[in-house]
Amino acid sequence: MGEHMLLLARHLGAGIAPTLVLPWGEASDDLSRRAARRGLAVKRFSAEGDDFGFWLRAARPDLLHVHAGIGWEGQELAGAAADTGIPVLRTEHLPFLLTDLDQIEAHQASLANIAKLIAVSDAAGRSFAQAGIPPEKLVVIRNGIAPAVPLQDRNAARQTLGLSENLPVFLSVGRLTPQKGHSTLLDAFSRLDDSRAILLLAGEGTEHDALVDFARASGIAARVHFLGHRTDVPELMVAADFLVLPSLFEGLPLVLLEAMAAKLPVIATRATGSLEAVGEDHPFLAETGDPDSLAAAMRAALHDPALVEQATKALHKRFENHFHAERMGRETTQLYRDVLSGRTPISIRQTSMTKTRIGFIGAGGIAHRHLGVLEQFEDVELAAFSDTDFERARGTAERFGAQAFASHQEMLAQANLDAVYICVPPFAHGAIEEAVIAAKLPFFVEKPVSLDIETARQIERQVAQAGLITAVGYHWRYLDTVDEARALFAQNPPRLVSGYWLDATPPPQWWWRKDASGGQMVEQTTHILDLVRVLVGEVETVFGQAEHTARDDFPGLDVATASTASLRFKSGAVGNIASTCLLRWGHRVGLHLFADGLAVEMTDHDIMIDTGRGRPVRHAEGDPVWREDRDFIDAVQGKENRIRCPYSEALKTHELALAVNQSAASGARIRLSHSQNALREVAHG
Repeated sequence: MGEHMLLLARHLGAGIAPTLVLPWGEASDDLSRRAARRGLAVKRFSAEGDDFGFWLRAARPDLLHVHAGIGWEGQELAGAAADTGIPVLRTEHLPFLLTDLDQIEAHQASLANIAKLIAVSDAAGRSFAQAGIPPEKLVVIRNGIAPAVPLQDRNAARQTLGLSENLPVFLSVGRLTPQKGHSTLLDAFSRLDDSRAILLLAGEGTEHDALVDFARASGIAARVHFLGHRTDVPELMVAADFLVLPSLFEGLPLVLLEAMAAKLPVIATRATGSLEAVGEDHPFLAETGDPDSLAAAMRAALHDPALVEQATKALHKRFENHFHAERMGRETTQLYRDVLSGRTPISIRQTSMTKTRIGFIGAGGIAHRHLGVLEQFEDVELAAFSDTDFERARGTAERFGAQAFASHQEMLAQANLDAVYICVPPFAHGAIEEAVIAAKLPFFVEKPVSLDIETARQIERQVAQAGLITAVGYHWRYLDTVDEARALFAQNPPRLVSGYWLDATPPPQWWWRKDASGGQMVEQTTHILDLVRVLVGEVETVFGQAEHTARDDFPGLDVATASTASLRFKSGAVGNIASTCLLRWGHRVGLHLFADGLAVEMTDHDIMIDTGRGRPVRHAEGDPVWREDRDFIDAVQGKENRIRCPYSEALKTHELALAVNQSAASGARIRLSHSQNALREVAHG
């Protein structure tokens, strides 16, 4: 069923953007990973509570296509969609098999929630019609597949499996469950007169232990290879001489279609779906559940190579004429359009806003800080994620029903985005921003904006030329306490400043290296440097000092472990900013400012205003990250641009941080230039 869903999603028509929705659990992990690798959006949901219903109401898909193995599966999914007004299609991958009266009644009642029930074969369709499914509800779309290209030739595939060339090899692929008839197959295999024959069983399931015991008791254990779950079925087919499918019943088995496409000889039972795949005139058919009949079919295939060749050619032609995935995708696409014909799409009908599609480059901790905010915005769709760690991108994408990519280039080329968040370490900046600018997409970038000043200046020039909306994550600017302090200092400006970032060393090892993080002043204390620019004004000269202490528990750490910056502002105010990462805890992060008769102490959580009548502390209200994200989204949507830190403004803070490092390295005082274009080199003074 999972393979069917992947194939169908791949072959749907233009303009259809499917999201694969799967429950959490090990059983769906491989399917989720393969879907993400193919560029599909994937949403994982918890079976507990209303996780699926909540996602449906938030995502508002235009149509839900439920896939079920048997009639009682997935009915609650269809019900959740029907409650939201979303039309539902339901594919039943097996014939109608229900015998329990309560289950039959529930299945009939569930028809009220679906627009169409899809059967995967004509035979399965007849079984549903006989069960009383109204003709207007029932449609047959035969399964189809895309021929696979094996990665090994026959000799290599056999060597991998430890098989010699002259052995006849039977292959059976399927879940080890009673439906698949493996006990009949083992019984039939034990009756063959060719003791050289090998049987490969690929699959897992509840019958495994009983089948192993049967093989041992029958004296064939040495010739029966239980392969377990496999993802290399094309290679197994290359290694085998025959595919055997001993099923008791089927919808339209994909493994038979795969064998027909691969020109692998087929032996099957007369199960309805299997019979429809190979045709009534196929010479190697056996009665279901009959080991004598199956053994006879296997024996006939072993002893009549000319008939095998003739039958295999006929099956391959049958596949080419009837069972390609393109045909399945085309018919399903038409059904989607028929069902939606005349309906206003849910996305328009249920909301007056157009959602802004956001892509994330980088899916680490700081990205998740923004995701926790953006997922609250009804006018935002978190559409795509890229990360050099693909599994991290995939895990994040699954939370939102988004696409995952291993590179930002793939994401920008394949995802239809309105804006991008760039949340990567300092060393990764440059090419990413240039690619986003080339795609003409507004972007929000987390600080620091680069390691070196020339990269940042080049990006700023390109942004200006493209006229793009940008924002940088200096979220302290959005604190309501900062607004209060600015009002206090409007008529009584600060004359002395003391800033602090006294903290532990962050765990990421890239942070420990100057060539990856730029050091604490650039990567962390930049927030304090940005805040002094907001509250005190531009810095005229800076003198930096730094020291490094080797630390055994941080191998390779070469950033300054303590640093200071002595600042003189254009206003004449003076200040000092101190940093250290020598501690084992977060000690103090904040800024103290002193004006005439006024002392103000600020952190990212509160403000203390001292005018000589006590030290009252007020906590900041609201979430500054929420405010900066809201302002960026509003600007992207064409509303009032209230962004407090566009890229050009962040560039000035970055110049200051890098000047501190430059001064510490050279021992010289640095004079900053803040001309109109803010692009002149800093100069020694």
